[in-house]
Amino acid sequence: MRILIATTPMEGVFAPVAPLAAALQASGHRVLIATAPQLAARVRSAGLPVAEAGPDAAAEAVTLPEFSAGTQPWRIGAVMFSKIMAPRKLPDLFAIAASFAPDLVLHAPVDLAAPILAARLGVPSITYGTGLMLEPELVAAMAEWVAPLWHSAGLDVDEHAGLYRHGYLDPVPASLQPDLGVAKAIAQPIQPAVSGHVADELPESIRRLGDRPVVYVSLGTVPIFNQPDAFEPLLAGLADSGADVVVTVGAGTDPAALGPVPANVFVLRWLSLSALLPRCDAVLCHAGAGTTLAALSHGLPLVLSPRGADQFPTAAACRAAGAAQVLTPDLVSPEAVQTAIEAVLTEDSYRLAAGRLRTEIAARPSPAAVAQTLLTLGE
Repeated sequence: MRILIATTPMEGVFAPVAPLAAALQASGHRVLIATAPQLAARVRSAGLPVAEAGPDAAAEAVTLPEFSAGTQPWRIGAVMFSKIMAPRKLPDLFAIAASFAPDLVLHAPVDLAAPILAARLGVPSITYGTGLMLEPELVAAMAEWVAPLWHSAGLDVDEHAGLYRHGYLDPVPASLQPDLGVAKAIAQPIQPAVSGHVADELPESIRRLGDRPVVYVSLGTVPIFNQPDAFEPLLAGLADSGADVVVTVGAGTDPAALGPVPANVFVLRWLSLSALLPRCDAVLCHAGAGTTLAALSHGLPLVLSPRGADQFPTAAACRAAGAAQVLTPDLVSPEAVQTAIEAVLTEDSYRLAAGRLRTEIAARPSPAAVAQTLLTLGE
């Protein structure tokens, strides 16, 4: 089978499908990743072939009237994905499909050109989830904004922007997402991706940790969320926590940009979470789906500081499940961070709740298992 996998050029959107893509390729399927040049090297480093398609970035989304018309945390992404990325990517996808001739299109929920391509070719399309289901209001807005693209391809408009045509791969345990809504009939559970491998080597400074609790801190890889100054109140709150703190800032940020940090803080660009998280006792992050699900895959309690996009509903779900303390932007201060970290490290309820979620995640099919059954999702 020839599978075209369409993703936007963001680590948090590509990483969730990377293990499945590798498993499909290992099973003998021909896989091709379609993404912008910005992500091409990352795709190749994962051992996957790539065809460049669409724009690298779409910062001009903030200049469009559709963005200024509302204040929802998801709005800049919805405008960027539907008004800018999708129309620029769709012609590239048609050109790629002319030679690749896919039998199946697998795509991120924010890659809105891909289901249009699949519908035009008459092949199934399956959405791979990257976190919680997108809010219905967000999907409705994106569906409206990409409607002209469906018309231009000679197709009837899909009321859900093509996200739920033939299958939906759901990486979120049911305790966090009990209602799959319109995707319920086509959903297939899958374990969420955790970067790296458990046997990956860690720096010696990290390997030596363990005499005290270890807290992992991340604000993801998207520049709008992981600016260096955003770390300041978090690290100040952890300075006297009695824990050692491991921070990653992403490949695009110099650790030196954080300036002087407390003596118990270790700052790096990137670490294998599969190797690091078994050494940790808690995670403090922005409630990005990738980091949050990786932490819960290891049964780690959370302090979540959401800043935008889908981070607020993710944080709320983790708090409702009892696995997280949540600090919204108006509540973030060194004192609040210290109090929250102390709570998740010392109160058993948080670890027990995270452990229950770990059990749920472990029971979901692995990417390798899903790769073996993927064909049936398109029937």
